[in-house]
Amino acid sequence: MNEPKKFIDQQESKRRFLEWLQSRQDREPYFKSGFAAHDQTAGAFQRGGLYFFAARPGVGKTAYLFSLAYRQVCAGVFTYFANLEMTVEQMWVRLAALRDKTLTVKKILEDDSAHMQRRLLALAEELPKFSPLFTEGSEFRDFLETVRGNINPGSKSILFVDYLGLFEMRGLGPDQRYQLISEVARALKILAKSLNIPVIAAAQLNREVEKRKDKRLLLSDLRESGELEQHADAVFGLTREHPERLDVAILKNRNGPTSSYDLSFDAVRIAVEDWE
Repeated sequence: MNEPKKFIDQQESKRRFLEWLQSRQDREPYFKSGFAAHDQTAGAFQRGGLYFFAARPGVGKTAYLFSLAYRQVCAGVFTYFANLEMTVEQMWVRLAALRDKTLTVKKILEDDSAHMQRRLLALAEELPKFSPLFTEGSEFRDFLETVRGNINPGSKSILFVDYLGLFEMRGLGPDQRYQLISEVARALKILAKSLNIPVIAAAQLNREVEKRKDKRLLLSDLRESGELEQHADAVFGLTREHPERLDVAILKNRNGPTSSYDLSFDAVRIAVEDWE
């Protein structure tokens, strides 16, 4: 019969606390988002934290996550991005529009002139300095293996996942979505803690908010929520009542207040910016 596990005694707790204090001196304990409005309202992303950004389709959750990821790369953070909806080529088109504010996604896709080709070839030389590291594939256990094989624990790294609802898991069918999302949420939190990095993921909101007169978002609006709100350190709900404004409601914040803020949304560039 196995011996029962013991409580962590006071001296061991002290040792771990002192190690944590030392680690704060050795490496950044948190990561600023790159958006002044977010950092001032919600606080920075903490190591070991799991953060969900949720919205209805077409609101701008991919645009926001990708704008966040771009800012992390610019800040010198090793940035890893799993996008389950778009190809790497499509992501680079968005990255080009983020990097060069005179370009739009539509113009890049439709202008096949020699002049545009030269501009994009020049950008292709510059963009590797500002591009996240991408991964493709929707099988969740394979994704976890890829992450653990590429990200060193405690490194200056951050992981983005867009979005939870598109993961698949061997052994679970389409009628087991609740179980799948619950398992993904739990595993991402364990991943964030074990690697000691922030994990930021997009999720879907359900249609209930569209039926209500009061459009203020609730945690219960998370689609197939399972254990999303339970495992998350913070949950942000995104809406866009005005075409040029992205409203962010802080629905849960384990390390700060619940409030709201808004950012500028550039629809032609599909980019999110701080207000000037």
